[in-house]
Amino acid sequence: MSAPAHQFLFALDLSDHARFDGMLGEVARNVLGHVGYAHDAVAELVALLRAALAENAAHASHHCRVQFSAASGELQIVVSYGGGREWRTKRPLP
Repeated sequence: MSAPAHQFLFALDLSDHARFDGMLGEVARNVLGHVGYAHDAVAELVALLRAALAENAAHASHHCRVQFSAASGELQIVVSYGGGREWRTKRPLP
């Protein structure tokens, strides 16, 4: 039996995430709010996302892809960087 396919809710490719930090935070808040997460959960997830992006900035990779997907009752956020590194987190859907 294969794993369920992820339904992509939203994905964003950024050439330089530092330039788009404010926009990315707003997009993330809107996507997470639309999905139905409470304000506290949205704030926590946006803070985790920003921390992951800041950590990557130390590795000098500017290009990244931020992807929100859902499957099996979970939301998954994946940030993939130009050098092949990834950061992931997941939460149960509300």
